[in-house]
Amino acid sequence: MTDTLKKRIKKLPNTPGIYKFYDASGHLLYVGKSISVKKRVASYFSQKNLGPKTDLLVSKITEVKYIKVFSEFEAILLEAELIRNHQPFFNIEAKDDKSPIYIKISTGPIPLISLVRKEKPKRGIAIYGPFPSQKVAKDILRLVRRIFPFCHHKNQKKPCLYVHLGLCPFPYESEEAMKKYRGTIAKIKHLLSGKSKLLIRQLTAQMKKASKLQKFEEANIAKEQIEKLQYITTTYHAPAEFLEQPTLVDDLTLKKLEEMQKVLELEKIPRRIECYDISNISGTNATGSMVVFTNGKPDKGEYRRFKIKYTQRPDDFEMHREVMARRIKNDWPAPDLMIIDGGRGQLNAALSQISKYKYRTKVIALAKKLEEIYTPDKISPIILTKENPARQLAQAIRDEAHRFAITYHRLLRSKKFLQS
Repeated sequence: MTDTLKKRIKKLPNTPGIYKFYDASGHLLYVGKSISVKKRVASYFSQKNLGPKTDLLVSKITEVKYIKVFSEFEAILLEAELIRNHQPFFNIEAKDDKSPIYIKISTGPIPLISLVRKEKPKRGIAIYGPFPSQKVAKDILRLVRRIFPFCHHKNQKKPCLYVHLGLCPFPYESEEAMKKYRGTIAKIKHLLSGKSKLLIRQLTAQMKKASKLQKFEEANIAKEQIEKLQYITTTYHAPAEFLEQPTLVDDLTLKKLEEMQKVLELEKIPRRIECYDISNISGTNATGSMVVFTNGKPDKGEYRRFKIKYTQRPDDFEMHREVMARRIKNDWPAPDLMIIDGGRGQLNAALSQISKYKYRTKVIALAKKLEEIYTPDKISPIILTKENPARQLAQAIRDEAHRFAITYHRLLRSKKFLQS
């Protein structure tokens, strides 16, 4: 590997995207995708004996280019588009299909999902596609299955590995399970038909109904499905957009940061943003999280977590005060903006420590219910539309802090359970 190529790989982003390998003549050799472009590309050169075809590919690479995307879903579609347009020599797996591939959903008491080459139209059978390759179709189904677990085995007598992994609901268990599964299949059909907005509305109604009936587990499942769907659909950009504007991710991220600077009346664009969340279920094993976004993107090496020492009684405000005091006492890089998960009370708790330790930074709070932004210098909260770039960025950072706090909280609960 040349020094130029080594330097190029070091500058690749640790973000989702596609990467393109070129030879010395400028011919496109291969197109791939990854949730971390840098790690995936580096792996080609750090591992040995990858197989004859891959070893040959690596020996010919002299240049690497990339395009950032927002999600794995976008990476799948962009990769397929580039392979179809350019037919790179080493993308054999993706271009050797002799005929288009379709996703088929069968009819019957327990509809099954499978991939087919050709299918004669039959009443009740749903066909989606065509997709450029089996690989693309499988990748799409893998994403769908994470949101809506489905079945592809006939007449199962006992749960298979997919059931244990949470990827199949095992509809053969009972009549009630069959009925529930058919409802899931209807949702998958909506998603594959591009009716995601209708699906989100249906899931929202289902969540509210379950909550009123105190079926909280069912309501929480619907909530998680909505969040996953919103992640795919609200940030989705078609492959053509990335091809026309390869810097789309960076351009849109900068737009969000500039809007946040404007809305919050900051002196400069917030390059380092920290967000804090408390996970305190039933007052036990309370934890705090600090996530960091650098230049609008998660900077996971800077994340920190706190095992709350305050144990007298469940007190969200006191826990926020503790976490903020502990953060300030550490010699970590100063943030341009701090976001607190909560409302006016949580904001005041954090500000009390900011004032006590004479720490200088801008602090705001983001309340989950109506996504209102509370600031120290305004009596009324700032209310932004769902389409506002600043709100979208603040929500993404807050949701990541919540995920990180919940993960640590569950870890502590598991340890306590094993020790009991």
